[in-house]
Amino acid sequence: MRVRFRAAALTAALFVSLPLPVQADDATLTARGGGLSVSGRLIGFDGIFYRIDTAWGRLTVDAAAVDCAGPGCPDLMRFAPEWRIAVEPWLAERVLRPLAAGFARAHGFALTAPDSGTLEFAQSGKTLLRLRVLPLSGAPEPVLAAGGADAALAGPTGDRPGALVARLPLSLASAPDAPPGPLPLGPLQAVRQSREATWATLGKDTRPLVWHGLPQGSTLDRIATATLGPARGAGRTFADPEALAAALRADPWGLALLPMPLRPGLQPRQITTPCGLSPDLSDFAAATGDHPLSLALHWLPGSGRAPGLARDFVAWTTGPAANRLLATSGVPTPSANLRRPLALQGQRLANGVMFARSASALESLRDALASLSDAEQLALTFRFDPRTGALDTAARGALVLLSDHLASGAARQTG
Repeated sequence: MRVRFRAAALTAALFVSLPLPVQADDATLTARGGGLSVSGRLIGFDGIFYRIDTAWGRLTVDAAAVDCAGPGCPDLMRFAPEWRIAVEPWLAERVLRPLAAGFARAHGFALTAPDSGTLEFAQSGKTLLRLRVLPLSGAPEPVLAAGGADAALAGPTGDRPGALVARLPLSLASAPDAPPGPLPLGPLQAVRQSREATWATLGKDTRPLVWHGLPQGSTLDRIATATLGPARGAGRTFADPEALAAALRADPWGLALLPMPLRPGLQPRQITTPCGLSPDLSDFAAATGDHPLSLALHWLPGSGRAPGLARDFVAWTTGPAANRLLATSGVPTPSANLRRPLALQGQRLANGVMFARSASALESLRDALASLSDAEQLALTFRFDPRTGALDTAARGALVLLSDHLASGAARQTG
């Protein structure tokens, strides 16, 4: 029997079987041929390996080498591996479910939803993979570390690496009858952190400014805090972006960070930097990572082994077919097929002219424009981790996409 230990000093303990209260997910794994067994709570089975939580730690056991007995054992004749995904409900609707539908179409699977929290891939009447969609309400890392989910589709907050799926553009938004005009970034940060925030700080009306947002710790709340600082003044909290948008439409003194495209009845607000530049808020800028307010959505793995079809699903969601699918629904992705000519980069060119304050700087800008006049910018970008000097996680994924793109192009030319 091959046994992989995930806790130290467990070998001797395998020869002991402790009497424990029987639970619905209890199981005993016994080596075929006898003599060696381990009991505990069965926490996972992917068709190849059992994962069992014992009194001495969690073990991963080769299913081909053992027999399973107890109420927690799966019915091998009707077994379908299960994979638990933690994701905020609005992101499940916006990204996860369209990706699941696209993956099913691409591979000839039937996709069903037996209930609001389950998606099943099936073929010829047999369920091949069951996705449990678990609502995420805060940072994903604690949930994954505690074993509460097998993976998360979220914006990471720590050092856990993950595959980049998409970058959702966000926008500060208000009701159409809110005080008009661009919002300067410095005063905007100051007014967000003021306990008595008013529009006067932004050079507008003297009325109180009310921040609308999602619960503390949610993805949008973390991005707003990272970009603009914590909201210390009066505010209103809502369960999801739909409820937030509905309330914001009726509040001429409200301001909120929302995913693009905005719902009808809301208007995006332009932000200006301290040096007078206006950030590029286009979908293309979100795909490249240049958008100042965007959500980088990653697959974050847990500690366990994912079922084979789940691994195939994750790989597909970061490939060109998923890129195209998300792009058609307004979710920008870093794809080698997404490109923008220089002529359509008006905001970047305008910022370049504004920043070039000397004659030599203007001359350099003219030379660059002349060299790049017929060029196109790819949405793939390569940035470096300032702590290590190496390519960051998103850049490593972009390198693979670029390599695959070049290889496919070469294959077409030689074919």
